[in-house]
Amino acid sequence: MKKLLMGILFLLILHTTYYDLTTGTLPQPSVESEAVEVSAPQQGSAPYVVYPVNAGDTVLSLVEEANGSVPVSIETIVHDFETLNQIHPTQIQIGKEYKIPTYSNTSAQ
Repeated sequence: MKKLLMGILFLLILHTTYYDLTTGTLPQPSVESEAVEVSAPQQGSAPYVVYPVNAGDTVLSLVEEANGSVPVSIETIVHDFETLNQIHPTQIQIGKEYKIPTYSNTSAQ
């Protein structure tokens, strides 16, 4: 009887693990970030869009949202973000607005 109970428990754990990995049980975060302000490029600076940061957002995900893809290297994105906002990308806070650099197709690498 003990072996049967352990076998059923093992199968239940396998099924639960499989379900969590394939379907998941956590709700997906809704993406409600909207561009708040578009600014023309100033002398010597890249154009940018101001986005509010929601839970789960990263600088890279906001750059992808603003540009459709990541057109330049990550090092360039980090440098441009730091230049625009005077803060490191790992220190962004939920609810605050940050300038997200945009890149034209001609500057894509």
